[in-house]
Amino acid sequence: MRKNGRNNIGKERLIMIASSAFVMAALTMTGVYVKEQKQEKNDGYTLDFNSLENDLSDKVEEIGQSRKEQGRTEASDVSESTGRKLAANPVTEDDLDYDPLSEVGSSLVEIPGLTDQKATEKEKIVEENKIEVSKNEEAQEELQASIKEDQESKEENLAEAEPEAGQKTASVNGGSVENGRNLNFSMEQGLIRPVDGEVLMHYSMDSSVYFATLDQYKYNPAVLFGAPEDAPVSACAQGLVLSVFSNEEIGNAVTLDLGNGYQATYGQLKDIQVSEGSLIEAGTLLGYVAAPTKYYSLEGSNLYFALTCNNTPVNPGF
Repeated sequence: MRKNGRNNIGKERLIMIASSAFVMAALTMTGVYVKEQKQEKNDGYTLDFNSLENDLSDKVEEIGQSRKEQGRTEASDVSESTGRKLAANPVTEDDLDYDPLSEVGSSLVEIPGLTDQKATEKEKIVEENKIEVSKNEEAQEELQASIKEDQESKEENLAEAEPEAGQKTASVNGGSVENGRNLNFSMEQGLIRPVDGEVLMHYSMDSSVYFATLDQYKYNPAVLFGAPEDAPVSACAQGLVLSVFSNEEIGNAVTLDLGNGYQATYGQLKDIQVSEGSLIEAGTLLGYVAAPTKYYSLEGSNLYFALTCNNTPVNPGF
């Protein structure tokens, strides 16, 4: 009985082993089959990226080469065209100095919103400058005309006041002068400084100088000596007092006849100490520096000194 039982157990084990082997073989074959089917299915849809990348690089290189060739051709055409233009119209030094910004505001260069504005501003400034220059020229002409007219009037009065013999005389340093006609001034003799002060504005008829109060440049036929109010003013040379007058620009003033056509005008004065027709020596007190007129308010208190010869401005040399 025991022997038969052992045999039965051995048979069962063999059957189980065989069954297991069969199942394993079946599963293995099934897996292989499924894998092959899947491989066949994927083969129709697999992408070769390396091949695509190589093809793309070839295309890019081909396009780049084509553009280079096209660029060389266009550059050659442009160079040839430019060469023909330069040969027909050679470049000059004036062409090299051309500044395109210099044309802004002209008909050659128009910048909307900018050109019109700049042109308008420029025209406005130019027009304002013309008006100011015109006003100053008129004021200067009026001043010169006023001085000349006053001098002529005084000379006529002196001539009418002479005796019939025309021998009215005045004593100067022991000598005699006939109505100032024997005064004999020359630039070589020089002039003494009329006031103690530095030159504020020099004589300038060759180039314009800046007048702070007027805020503009103009010619200056006189010398302005900076000096405090009440500073004494003296005659720069011997002369005859032609006129004592008042002017809007230079205030109270005195004009002396120095002889030989020379005349000296002192402006911005107060407390004038001489009278018309007086024959005075160099250094004689004429008056004192007054407060500046509205034409020189920013320049400050000063003495206005102008020298003329035959009514033409002359540099006094200060």
